[in-house]
Amino acid sequence: MKLELHTISRDKKLYNATATYTDGRVIVRKKSIINIHPGEGFKPSREIVNLLSQADLIDKNGILQQDVEFSSLSTAASFVTGRVANGTMVWKTEDGKYVRYALSEK
Repeated sequence: MKLELHTISRDKKLYNATATYTDGRVIVRKKSIINIHPGEGFKPSREIVNLLSQADLIDKNGILQQDVEFSSLSTAASFVTGRVANGTMVWKTEDGKYVRYALSEK
């Protein structure tokens, strides 16, 4: 199953990302905007720390310079939002459904 996904912060400034979900893998797309100012108390996973330490991956405005693949919707959501996140309730499909509901329909 393949789903095209998006997520955007309420103020539309902290993050605005697109991704593709296929067979349990999530690819956050190049040119997505991620939150480069994580929430207080957010303790990112080792995977996210490694990604954030790559100087050429994200520009000073939080724009991804290449696609990034994850094995979890939640890890991808935490990477984008800069906080602990339930990926099934952060990512939405093209028709505006939360992934949680889109997956239960398949």
